[in-house]
Amino acid sequence: MSEMYEEAFGFDWERLSEEQALKRMYALGVAAVLGERHPDEYKRIMRQASTAYRRSVLELSFKEGQQRAKNNRREFEERQAVWDALVDTGPVAGPPSARDDADDRRPKGSVPDAVTRARLLEYGFDDLERIRLPELLQRDD
Repeated sequence: MSEMYEEAFGFDWERLSEEQALKRMYALGVAAVLGERHPDEYKRIMRQASTAYRRSVLELSFKEGQQRAKNNRREFEERQAVWDALVDTGPVAGPPSARDDADDRRPKGSVPDAVTRARLLEYGFDDLERIRLPELLQRDD
C-alpha cells in the first residue's frame, strides 16, 4: 500500500515556510486518522517552529486535519477518496481554487482560519496605539 502523505509531499526538504509547515501538519493529521503515521516528520516540522505560539499553531493544524478526516470518513468508501477530498497536494503559493458547489465548507487543503496568523499582528500600529483606549471608550472633550 502506498503512503499517501509521502507520495504527495515527500520527506526531502530542508526548510519550510510557515504556510508549507501548516499545510503539511494538516495533511499529517488527515493521514493519521487514515492509519498512516509519520511521527518523525511530525517532530521535524515542529522543530521548524521558533516559538511556543508557532508550535501551538502547527499543533492546531494537525488536530484540524484529524478532526476533518474523522468527520468526513463516513462519506467515502476508500481512504484515498477521503485524502483526495481533504488534502490539496498542489503548490502552496496562490489562493485556493474556487469550488463549484456553493456550500460554506472550506476548500480542501486550505488552512483553517483558527490556525492562521491573527490580522491584528500584521497591522502597522505604533507602539502606543496598542495600549490606547479604543475610540468608542474615549470621552468627548
